Amino acid sequence: METRVLGTAHVLPPNLQDQGFEATGIDAFGPVEVIAFVHRILWGDCRMDAHKHLERSVTKFFADFEDRRRFFLAITREGQLCGFTAIDRYNDRTATLKWIFVTGEFRGRKMGSWLLDAALSFAMEAGYEKAILCTATKMEAAHRLYRNKGFVFKQWVTFWKERMQVYEKALVKSDPE
Repeated sequence: METRVLGTAHVLPPNLQDQGFEATGIDAFGPVEVIAFVHRILWGDCRMDAHKHLERSVTKFFADFEDRRRFFLAITREGQLCGFTAIDRYNDRTATLKWIFVTGEFRGRKMGSWLLDAALSFAMEAGYEKAILCTATKMEAAHRLYRNKGFVFKQWVTFWKERMQVYEKALVKSDPE
């Protein structure tokens, strides 16, 4: 089964399909389910209580969603959210990797890598020149994934009253001149 975004088909790898996973778009979930999912992961992995911040951010993302400049892709099994990613517009040239989360029981199956590749593919196809993301300091596996995909650490910031890391990745090759 494939999910289409901006004309691009996002087909799960066979190993995930064989285990009953499916790819879905933004219409499969509402803000309440996404907020609860992310909150459980942030609380479980980092003891970060971001529910109030998530409510504003996720609700706004869903309300403002338009598929030419924003992206949402989820992995489900038996209708349950297992992981998802989202791209939001930071400005005309820069995409924000807003979220990428996979629940603990499904980690180690390359879901995060597949979701990140799909999100970056969308960002390039949408015309963004770079992608940025902000990540909690305790999510070391995520940091390794970002570095393996070409993201570089840019700076420390305080976001949601937490110390976070900002990473960046060029999406188009600069002219060698």
